[in-house]
Amino acid sequence: MKFLAALILGVSLTTGIVSAQDKTASKFKMPVVSFAQGVMNFSGDVGYSHLNQPLLARSGFQLEIQNHTENRLSFSVFILSGRIVGEDNSDTRNLNFRSSIVSEGLRARYELISNKTSDQVLIPYITAGVEYMSFKSKTDLKDANGVAYQYWSDGSVKDLAESDINAANAVDLHRDFVYETSLRDANLDGFGKYKESSLAFPVGVGVRFRISNKCSLDFSSVLHLTMTDYIDGITSKGGEGRQGNTKNDKFVFSSVAFKIDLGAEREYSKKGSKYVPDVRGVDFNALANEDADGDGIPDVADDSSGTPLSNLVDSKGKPIDADDDGIPDYRDKELNSATDAVVNEDGVTITEEMIEEAFRKDSLAALPAVIEYLKAYDKLSERKPDIEQKWTEKHSTGENHSVIPEIYKRIDFDANGYITPKEISAAIDEYMSQKSPYSVQQFFDLVDFFFVQQ
Repeated sequence: MKFLAALILGVSLTTGIVSAQDKTASKFKMPVVSFAQGVMNFSGDVGYSHLNQPLLARSGFQLEIQNHTENRLSFSVFILSGRIVGEDNSDTRNLNFRSSIVSEGLRARYELISNKTSDQVLIPYITAGVEYMSFKSKTDLKDANGVAYQYWSDGSVKDLAESDINAANAVDLHRDFVYETSLRDANLDGFGKYKESSLAFPVGVGVRFRISNKCSLDFSSVLHLTMTDYIDGITSKGGEGRQGNTKNDKFVFSSVAFKIDLGAEREYSKKGSKYVPDVRGVDFNALANEDADGDGIPDVADDSSGTPLSNLVDSKGKPIDADDDGIPDYRDKELNSATDAVVNEDGVTITEEMIEEAFRKDSLAALPAVIEYLKAYDKLSERKPDIEQKWTEKHSTGENHSVIPEIYKRIDFDANGYITPKEISAAIDEYMSQKSPYSVQQFFDLVDFFFVQQ
């Protein structure tokens, strides 16, 4: 931790120098803090070393403190903690390990696009640095009863070696994946008490997803190049069946980080205990007289911001509908519709008799007109809920009221003995969505009954 403290001091001094050089800065800027969660993958003598081998990932966590800067270049200190694992089960050897990693370091970061562009959302970057890393590596050599694993050529695991004279009496074992043996203390290859620490050099790429002026998400992948070959306990100097290559070990940390810039300016200026917009230079007189729809009513007093022509709106900008048919006068082609009239989108009356006559001439061609009438009726009933009762009263005055055929009684939801416009509309929707139980002929007979049921 002394190493990390020294790095924090170094970053603080760097921040102070940058702040002193920035003539616009009036005080010390708070840093950028990020919390990253990700996965760690090892690459070395045990586990992943060739493209045809699987990656074994374990979780990792990183805390990073970065100096606040308006420039593309920044510096940060970080502490990374996590685990890495490796497995090597081949015809010639069976090796495994798990290591706990703690790393403290300093990194430089260079963003490839200026973050001063307010509409920039994705900002790619590259990063590199130096770190001090410590590790504790263990291996799984024994089961829960302390019996050493003996790997046989057929892939099985026994309690006796395959070459043992009593091999015929060997008992099957199963790995418990409990890494109970310290690799350094076991001294399997005579390396002695080697250092479980090393310098390393992190290099990587990432992209920052800007959420706001203060918050962002970082997606990154950083390769940590260590200066040790002892993390997995296998080196080029190992004994028979335990020899590795001459390359140092390395691992990759891929993560998503939440970043908050404590020194970034807010989108708002602080005044008292409330945050208010910066309104300097705003012409309030012009705003008060703004009339977006050109109806002569200023927007601040306009209840409807999409209506033109001042002579067709009231004092609050609401469209005038003189005949109360639901269609404003400025687009009504029939300005004197009767009370409770069913009208189309142009305000023109559609009567039940008109639709019935068209249906009699050509039922198939008239179906769109039927649908238009029913949709218009639905809009009328939404504005005037009592229209359904008026419709029933009007049609019940006839002397020869038709009884609903048994096949269509399911349509009469309110069981009042009539197929109302709402009910026939629901039946048409059911038919058009191919969920109706009626045939084509039965469907058109239903529509026909709707018109003649009086």
